[in-house]
Amino acid sequence: MTGSIEEYKQSREKRYLLILPCSKKKRNVAAARAINLYNGPFYQILRKYRSPNIDVLTLSAKYGLIEVDEIISSYDQKMTEEVAQELLESVRNKLEIIIAKNHYEEILVNLGVTYMAALRSSMGMLRRYNVSYASGKIGERIKQLKQWLSNVYQDRC
Repeated sequence: MTGSIEEYKQSREKRYLLILPCSKKKRNVAAARAINLYNGPFYQILRKYRSPNIDVLTLSAKYGLIEVDEIISSYDQKMTEEVAQELLESVRNKLEIIIAKNHYEEILVNLGVTYMAALRSSMGMLRRYNVSYASGKIGERIKQLKQWLSNVYQDRC
């Protein structure tokens, strides 16, 4: 048998997917990994509680659907209904590819109303999976994110 026991355990570990919106609040850097550039409350929590078995995607008004480990430049672009409409196809295509390559135990979508519009054409595909949606105002969604990350961590132990 090749590979270590740790590699084997990681290959058998349950995988989870989290989809977050970008953040208006950004660190003062020209470019960084998305998880380090965005500095809103979701990303502060994510940096503190992220488990290695969680893949995280960010829905960005400028970049579309990106992995949080991608290096991006700082920007200031607001998600609007028009931008969400323009992103529909690229978001659906990328999401289909990512989900097809992975076997996620659960997916949490934590997006506001305008960002959800960019997922409209992906909803049929997402129904085939164990997907939950954070809802309510920002404070409620922060609480739901913390709870979900905690549950994933406990499930991992």
